[in-house]
Amino acid sequence: METERKNLEKRNDEIKINVKKMDKHLIKITLIILLSYIFFSFAFIRNKIFINNLNKNMNITNLIKSEKNSKVIDCVLVKNLFINRTHPFDFENELLYFTNLISCKIPFSFIRFADGENLIMKGQRINSPDKWDWNPNNKKFQDSLIKSVSICQKDYSFIGIPCKNWIHISKSILSFSKCSSAKYMTYSTLFVNKNYPIFKDWITSFINTSNRWKIILVANWIINKNITWAYKFFPVPDHVVENYDNYSISLLSELSHQAKQNDLIFFISAGPAANIIISYLAEINNNNIYIDFGSSIEFITKGYSTRDYAHNGKTSNFSCEPFFIQNNTLIYMK
Repeated sequence: METERKNLEKRNDEIKINVKKMDKHLIKITLIILLSYIFFSFAFIRNKIFINNLNKNMNITNLIKSEKNSKVIDCVLVKNLFINRTHPFDFENELLYFTNLISCKIPFSFIRFADGENLIMKGQRINSPDKWDWNPNNKKFQDSLIKSVSICQKDYSFIGIPCKNWIHISKSILSFSKCSSAKYMTYSTLFVNKNYPIFKDWITSFINTSNRWKIILVANWIINKNITWAYKFFPVPDHVVENYDNYSISLLSELSHQAKQNDLIFFISAGPAANIIISYLAEINNNNIYIDFGSSIEFITKGYSTRDYAHNGKTSNFSCEPFFIQNNTLIYMK
């Protein structure tokens, strides 16, 4: 009897141990199932947001494409697209979107950030091939540039960022800008690369038929002397970035005097200084259009262009992928 009792107790102990092991195993399985459910729920919600944004983008893109086939621009439609914008369209239609804004005289500002501007904001020395340099001692320019990047937090003020293959730079720029959505974000290469031939045709036609416009040109002092389409021209020296402290006071004073008028369009090509100039002028009066065209207008300001994309070089077919921002994270649609 004693032996049977001991055997029974032993079996009971084994059962209890097995039950405990099973309980732990069940807890682990339950946790795994729960975590998997949470993960897939999050993925589903995120995918649904992605699809909704993509569908919205496609619907608006179709409206833009229908307008592309019309000789008359529907400015009511353009205004509605402007108000209801959530993120950039695809590369070609984004260019059409901005040229339509200009043609409809809808005020906005547009500044562009790429690797050079990012390095300045991070405090790293630059020796640019575009006749401008910057060193960390020029703290005033760095601070002004960092201030300008937050322009996308204001209504109708756009910043352009690099394409997907430069995502690490785009993320850095986004961290400085603190922009919570892509509503007022676009591509820094909007007017160049694959879009350049279309842009070149458009702007050539625009300056030749824009009698109702007063165009303020801010560009390099080396300029084509046959420029008669500009209402005012403000020359910028080659080394405006490193000499910004000495040059900015008089330049900004003269430009701010012009910017107090309404219905002007500012064509600006002044390297990283363009961002500071535009953000400054937009604060004074947001009833004008301020655009950093950069090197894309060299062919009309200088009469020539040295850029790769202007001569069917390797970047002439480069495009950009649409994106939106979710939880301060860039999400690309392609």
